[in-house]
Amino acid sequence: MNLWLFIESLGSNKNPNMKKLFILFFASLMIVSCSKNKVFEKFEKFENYDWNMDQSLKFEVSIIDTAVAYNIYIPVRHTDNYPYDCLMINVNINTPVGEERNKNYKLNFRNSDGKFIGEGLGDIWDEKNMIMGNIKFKNTGIYKFEILNNMPKTPTQGIMELGLSVEKNNQ
Repeated sequence: MNLWLFIESLGSNKNPNMKKLFILFFASLMIVSCSKNKVFEKFEKFENYDWNMDQSLKFEVSIIDTAVAYNIYIPVRHTDNYPYDCLMINVNINTPVGEERNKNYKLNFRNSDGKFIGEGLGDIWDEKNMIMGNIKFKNTGIYKFEILNNMPKTPTQGIMELGLSVEKNNQ
Protein backbone atom coordinates (compact mmCIF):
# COMPACT_ATOMS: atom_id res chain seq x y z
CA MET A 1 0.00 0.00 0.00
CA ASN A 2 1.28 3.45 -0.87
CA LEU A 3 2.28 5.47 2.23
CA TRP A 4 0.18 8.46 1.19
CA LEU A 5 -2.90 6.26 0.65
CA PHE A 6 -2.32 4.78 4.09
CA ILE A 7 -2.13 8.26 5.65
CA GLU A 8 -5.30 9.30 3.81
CA SER A 9 -7.12 6.19 5.07
CA LEU A 10 -6.24 7.19 8.64
CA GLY A 11 -8.24 10.38 8.26
CA SER A 12 -11.53 8.59 7.76
CA ASN A 13 -14.77 9.77 9.32
CA LYS A 14 -14.38 7.31 12.21
CA ASN A 15 -11.21 8.94 13.58
CA PRO A 16 -10.33 12.28 11.98
CA ASN A 17 -7.46 13.00 14.41
CA MET A 18 -5.61 9.76 13.62
CA LYS A 19 -4.12 11.23 10.43
CA LYS A 20 -2.72 14.22 12.33
CA LEU A 21 -1.25 11.97 15.04
CA PHE A 22 0.40 9.71 12.47
CA ILE A 23 1.97 12.66 10.62
CA LEU A 24 3.23 14.12 13.91
CA PHE A 25 4.68 10.73 14.92
CA PHE A 26 6.35 10.23 11.53
CA ALA A 27 7.86 13.76 11.59
CA SER A 28 9.17 13.18 15.14
CA LEU A 29 10.68 9.86 14.10
CA MET A 30 12.47 11.52 11.17
CA ILE A 31 13.91 14.25 13.42
CA VAL A 32 15.16 11.73 15.98
CA SER A 33 16.65 9.39 13.38
CA CYS A 34 18.46 12.25 11.62
CA SER A 35 20.04 13.48 14.84
CA LYS A 36 20.98 10.16 16.48
CA ASN A 37 24.55 10.42 15.18
CA LYS A 38 25.02 13.91 16.59
CA VAL A 39 27.19 13.72 19.69
CA PHE A 40 27.55 17.47 20.24
CA GLU A 41 26.32 20.68 18.63
CA LYS A 42 26.44 24.16 20.07
CA PHE A 43 26.45 27.68 18.62
CA GLU A 44 27.63 31.06 19.84
CA LYS A 45 25.90 34.23 18.60
CA PHE A 46 27.73 37.43 17.70
CA GLU A 47 26.47 40.84 18.73
CA ASN A 48 25.79 43.07 15.70
CA TYR A 49 26.93 40.14 13.51
CA ASP A 50 30.60 41.08 14.04
CA TRP A 51 33.23 38.57 15.12
CA ASN A 52 36.23 40.28 16.71
CA MET A 53 39.70 38.77 16.70
CA ASP A 54 39.90 38.71 20.50
CA GLN A 55 36.60 36.81 20.77
CA SER A 56 37.45 33.11 21.00
CA LEU A 57 34.76 30.45 21.13
CA LYS A 58 35.16 27.58 23.58
CA PHE A 59 33.36 24.25 23.51
CA GLU A 60 33.72 21.19 25.72
CA VAL A 61 32.84 17.86 24.11
CA SER A 62 32.43 14.66 26.12
CA ILE A 63 33.65 11.60 24.21
CA ILE A 64 32.62 8.27 25.71
CA ASP A 65 33.10 5.94 22.72
CA THR A 66 36.61 5.63 21.28
CA ALA A 67 35.72 2.66 19.03
CA VAL A 68 33.74 4.70 16.49
CA ALA A 69 34.93 7.31 14.00
CA TYR A 70 33.68 10.89 14.12
CA ASN A 71 33.30 13.87 11.78
CA ILE A 72 33.86 17.37 13.13
CA TYR A 73 32.12 20.33 11.51
CA ILE A 74 32.16 24.10 11.90
CA PRO A 75 28.62 25.31 11.15
CA VAL A 76 28.33 29.03 10.42
CA ARG A 77 25.26 31.22 9.94
CA HIS A 78 25.95 34.46 8.09
CA THR A 79 24.13 37.23 6.29
CA ASP A 80 23.88 37.72 2.55
CA ASN A 81 26.22 40.70 3.04
CA TYR A 82 29.18 38.54 4.11
CA PRO A 83 31.95 40.12 2.00
CA TYR A 84 34.45 37.25 1.67
CA ASP A 85 34.71 33.94 -0.17
CA CYS A 86 35.81 32.12 2.95
CA LEU A 87 36.32 32.34 6.68
CA MET A 88 39.76 31.60 8.06
CA ILE A 89 39.86 30.16 11.57
CA ASN A 90 42.29 28.56 13.97
CA VAL A 91 41.18 25.56 16.02
CA ASN A 92 42.93 24.47 19.23
CA ILE A 93 42.04 21.08 20.70
CA ASN A 94 43.07 20.03 24.21
CA THR A 95 42.65 16.33 24.90
CA PRO A 96 41.72 14.76 28.25
CA VAL A 97 45.36 13.66 28.73
CA GLY A 98 46.76 17.16 28.17
CA GLU A 99 47.84 16.94 24.53
CA GLU A 100 47.25 20.06 22.45
CA ARG A 101 46.61 20.26 18.72
CA ASN A 102 46.42 23.47 16.73
CA LYS A 103 45.52 23.93 13.06
CA ASN A 104 44.38 26.68 10.69
CA TYR A 105 41.34 26.08 8.47
CA LYS A 106 39.88 27.89 5.49
CA LEU A 107 36.08 27.47 5.39
CA ASN A 108 34.86 28.06 1.84
CA PHE A 109 31.54 29.86 1.52
CA ARG A 110 31.36 30.61 -2.22
CA ASN A 111 31.72 28.60 -5.40
CA SER A 112 33.80 29.65 -8.43
CA ASP A 113 30.88 31.80 -9.67
CA GLY A 114 30.92 33.79 -6.42
CA LYS A 115 27.63 32.34 -5.15
CA PHE A 116 27.21 31.05 -1.62
CA ILE A 117 27.38 27.26 -1.45
CA GLY A 118 25.44 26.75 1.78
CA GLU A 119 21.72 26.62 2.36
CA GLY A 120 20.03 30.00 2.10
CA LEU A 121 16.69 31.37 3.16
CA GLY A 122 16.15 35.02 2.33
CA ASP A 123 19.30 36.88 3.33
CA ILE A 124 20.54 34.24 5.82
CA TRP A 125 22.96 31.47 4.88
CA ASP A 126 23.97 28.31 6.74
CA GLU A 127 27.35 26.80 5.93
CA LYS A 128 28.63 23.54 7.37
CA ASN A 129 32.28 22.77 6.71
CA MET A 130 33.89 19.52 7.80
CA ILE A 131 37.29 20.20 9.36
CA MET A 132 38.08 16.61 10.39
CA GLY A 133 36.60 13.47 8.94
CA ASN A 134 36.61 9.84 10.01
CA ILE A 135 38.77 10.45 13.08
CA LYS A 136 38.97 8.32 16.19
CA PHE A 137 39.55 9.85 19.59
CA LYS A 138 42.26 8.03 21.55
CA ASN A 139 40.87 8.70 25.02
CA THR A 140 37.49 9.08 26.64
CA GLY A 141 36.77 12.30 28.50
CA ILE A 142 36.36 16.01 27.83
CA TYR A 143 37.94 17.47 24.68
CA LYS A 144 38.24 21.25 24.78
CA PHE A 145 37.90 23.08 21.47
CA GLU A 146 38.78 26.73 21.02
CA ILE A 147 37.97 28.48 17.73
CA LEU A 148 39.71 31.74 16.89
CA ASN A 149 39.07 34.27 14.15
CA ASN A 150 42.05 34.17 11.79
CA MET A 151 40.82 36.69 9.20
CA PRO A 152 43.31 39.44 8.27
CA LYS A 153 40.72 42.18 8.80
CA THR A 154 38.53 42.24 11.89
CA PRO A 155 35.90 42.54 13.02
CA THR A 156 34.60 40.06 10.50
CA GLN A 157 31.20 41.41 9.52
CA GLY A 158 28.14 39.38 8.63
CA ILE A 159 28.77 36.41 10.95
CA MET A 160 25.60 35.77 12.92
CA GLU A 161 26.67 32.63 14.76
CA LEU A 162 29.33 29.97 14.64
CA GLY A 163 29.44 26.59 16.28
CA LEU A 164 30.93 23.17 16.62
CA SER A 165 29.28 19.92 15.63
CA VAL A 166 30.63 16.42 16.36
CA GLU A 167 28.85 13.51 14.69
CA LYS A 168 29.44 9.80 14.53
CA ASN A 169 30.59 8.71 11.08
CA ASN A 170 28.28 6.07 9.58
CA GLN A 171 30.75 4.59 7.13
